[in-house]
Amino acid sequence: MNPFSITQFNEYVSKKLNSDLNLKNLPLIGEVSGISMSGGHMYFSLKDENSVLRAVIWRNNISRIDTTLIQNGSKIVVLGDISAYARGGNYSFSIRMVESFGEGDLAKEYNRVKKLLESEGLFAREHKKPIPRLARRIGVVTSDTGAAIEDIKKIITTKNNYADIIIFPTLVQGIGSPASIIKSIESANLVNESGKHIDVLIVGRGGGSAEDLAAFNDEGVARAIFASEIPIISAVGHESDVSISDWVADARAETPTAAANMAAINTFELREQIDKSEQELKQSIAYKIKMERNNIKIQRDHLNHVMSSKIREMKLNVDKAVITLRENNPTNILSKGYALVIKDNYIVSEVSNIDLDETYRVVMADGSFEAKTTSKTQNKEV
Repeated sequence: MNPFSITQFNEYVSKKLNSDLNLKNLPLIGEVSGISMSGGHMYFSLKDENSVLRAVIWRNNISRIDTTLIQNGSKIVVLGDISAYARGGNYSFSIRMVESFGEGDLAKEYNRVKKLLESEGLFAREHKKPIPRLARRIGVVTSDTGAAIEDIKKIITTKNNYADIIIFPTLVQGIGSPASIIKSIESANLVNESGKHIDVLIVGRGGGSAEDLAAFNDEGVARAIFASEIPIISAVGHESDVSISDWVADARAETPTAAANMAAINTFELREQIDKSEQELKQSIAYKIKMERNNIKIQRDHLNHVMSSKIREMKLNVDKAVITLRENNPTNILSKGYALVIKDNYIVSEVSNIDLDETYRVVMADGSFEAKTTSKTQNKEV
């Protein structure tokens, strides 16, 4: 046996394909999917219900073609040739002319489901459940082998040391994927109802072609999302991809990574904020205590001043009263030669109250004596 090298084989197949006249100026009809641009060339896939063909419009042909006809989900008729690439061992269809053929099957189904569910109110804002700010447990409905789950786990565990992650392994494309997604959403809700509370559920997958994301445009999947008691973040494909799941979910994230950021708060930043707030609170309390102590000192000094002033005022009044008492002390008056006339312990201050032939006690500065009246003389009023 004399084996061929891979290069020899690929070159042989490439020459056969490129020289086959049946593959020249060939008209094809198909649905557009996965459009991309690179180096000025346009790349996409043409597909029908069973097969997919890679297609390309080279840079020198783009100016001759109405590229507005080429939209994801649109059905077009193209004219072109087979283009085999020996080094890569693959081939694509090189397009020279494009005509519109109408809306593709996936696009028709997408628009049907969207219109139906929107008419039933499944997209209405009043049905959206809030996404909890501090999730204790996060559920993830996606493939357990794709890049999306690794991105989600990495984001959550890097920024959050509080939340648990529960993964519900799910088919996210191909036959049986809608049923698998529905089952995973229902399983998550059963776990939630069993007492193992799930705060938020991420439902989605990484990027792909329109047919890869088709399961998330399924009507049954949309109704399962709407029926979920757990708030759901839809994260399907890339930022430019918008699925039915995005419309019906409680929140939409542009990518699985964005969904992880939305579901999990940064507990390390939160701890820093708490520590900062605690420090600011302590400083505020210390400042408040300082101000209150200062206010108390001011009030105390003011009170002391008022009390001192009041005491001085009262002392002055007492001194004045003492002087007055001294000045009006009968003893002082008696020392000047005056005397008191007393009858039955009452001072007799007027002659008219003196009775003749009565005994009165006369008090002087150095003593007293009794006197009996024999006569009285009353001064005339002036």
